[in-house]
Parts: sequence; structure tokens; C-alpha cells
Amino acid sequence: MPKTASLLTGLFSVGLCVSAHAQQASETSVEQQTVSNQWFTGSLVSPSPALPVAGLVAIEPYDIVTLNTGSYDARGNHHGGSDNARSNTELSLLEYSITKRLSIETIPVGTYAWNSKTTSHGEEIADLPVDLKYRVLDQNTVTGAPSVTFDLGMEFPTGPHDQLATGLDGAGGGSFNLRQGITLQSLFDTWGNHPLRIRVWEQFQLPLTHPSVKDVSVYGTGAGFNGTAHPGDQWAAGISPEYAINQRWLLATDIVYSYADGSRVRGTDAFGNNVNFSSGSSKNWSFAPAVEYNWSWQYGVIVGVQYTLGGHNSSSYVSPQIALNMVF
Repeated sequence: MPKTASLLTGLFSVGLCVSAHAQQASETSVEQQTVSNQWFTGSLVSPSPALPVAGLVAIEPYDIVTLNTGSYDARGNHHGGSDNARSNTELSLLEYSITKRLSIETIPVGTYAWNSKTTSHGEEIADLPVDLKYRVLDQNTVTGAPSVTFDLGMEFPTGPHDQLATGLDGAGGGSFNLRQGITLQSLFDTWGNHPLRIRVWEQFQLPLTHPSVKDVSVYGTGAGFNGTAHPGDQWAAGISPEYAINQRWLLATDIVYSYADGSRVRGTDAFGNNVNFSSGSSKNWSFAPAVEYNWSWQYGVIVGVQYTLGGHNSSSYVSPQIALNMVF
């Protein structure tokens, strides 16, 4: 082959190689830009990592309607009920980022309950959790390696738990509870440039005190009872993917497993008889599909429904809900 032809062939080959690398870099850049520009509200149930920038304020008010549909017995068999309770819960997640890794969050909750026979006496304030969140590892949008956030906090007994006019007035447990959790969050691109964010999380709650209990209470006691309650531990875990249709619209899902140890109650009833019983442990699976819409990275709304898939010694329910996410 003549030297000129050989040189042209070499230059052509180099050109193809450079062009291929440039195209690959361009595609990678588009993918990374799509991922970094995606807007999220977060799923209905999952906790969020610590906020990414110091000085941010996140507010997410929820309105939740819970319709009890019956109960699961100890064997997991479902039984319908003729007088199932209903409730409306209003809560707001309030979070402030102290640093780019450390945030503080609280969730004030108000709830109102009723059934066919009676209603609660107005909206009741529930127990108040306050948590510190610390993100020890940032997520990598290129490799998909997750961020890791640890939570540690306390739940304060601000809600009524005993001396109730009706059991529907109960909104707390009467105990100071230690709270601990961990949240892993990964964000990466999928085929067609549809970002996918996945959270895997768990939360644990340990009662630190044994509240006194009088009369009608959330622990199933009646008028004239006097004693104490020993609340059980609570644990929940889940996986929560969010799939982007485009920058504004997303589909979200939570798959949640919840477990609670039984609460033990000791004391005397109205007739002076000794009372000593345990509610027994309970568990359930729930599913929460939802749709998200975001006006910008600062404002979004999510609408969905959480419902039980199965359980043991627990209630079954359907719970439609809506939340507005705002970041300032």
C-alpha cells in the first residue's frame, strides 16, 4: 500500500475512534445531566436523608384518611368488622439542615377518629418525635453507590393515652421513646433516560419509661383501672423506588414491613381485682403506590394510597393520602 494511502487510513481510523469516544462522552453527559436535573418529592412512607445544603428548610404537610377494614388474627386470617374505626390525620414534616450533613426534623401530628357509634372529642395532638439526621456518605450518581444517613432521636409523650372519655380519644402512648433509623438512597439512570431513585430504610423505637395508666386508655383498660403499662418495641423497614416518567412526573412505591412487641399492662380494675395481660406482638405488610408531580426542585405534590397486604394480630386498613413538599 502507498504511504499516502496508509496515512489516510490511519487518520480515518483515529477519527472514528475519537468520534466514538466523543459520542460516548456526550451520551454519558446527557445521562448525568438528566439524573442531576431530576425533581423528586420522596415517596409517601419512606424517611428522607439529611438535606444536602446547610440552611435549607423542608416542609411537607400531609393529610391522611385511614379506613379500617377489619383485622388479622394470630394465624394471619383476615376478618371483616361491622364497626370499623375511621380517622383523619394531619401532620407536617419540618426539617432544617444545620450543616450540609446534619439535619434536625420534627413531625407534629393531629388526629381525629370516629366510628358509627361515637367520635373523638375534637382533634387530638399525638406524641411528638424529634430526630437528628447525619449523612455519613454521599450518593454517587455515576456508580449508583448509595448515600447513608443515620437517625437518632426521641419521641415525647405529648398525646393523651389514659383517662379518656372514649378509646377514640387516644393519640399517644405515654412513654418517652428512643428512636433510631438508617436510610440508604441510590439515584441512577435507566434505559431511555428515566432516573430511578431507590431508598432502603429501617426505623426502630424503644420505650424508655413505663407510663401510669388510669381508667379508659389506649392499652385497652376500662373505667376504674389503675396501674402501669410496659409498651413494646416497634420496628419498621421498607424499600421505596421512585421512577421518573419525565422531570416533573414520577411513579413512587413503598413496600413496608412493620412489627411491634406486645404491651404488658398491670394493675387493678374498678372492683380491686388484679389485672395482668399482654396485647401480644403484631406485624403487617403494606403497599403504598403514588404519583408525584413537581413544579420545580423546590415544590412538589404526591398523591397515593397505603393499604395492608397481610398481617398477624393487627388491623387492616386502606389509607388515601396527599402531601405537599416545599424546600426553601
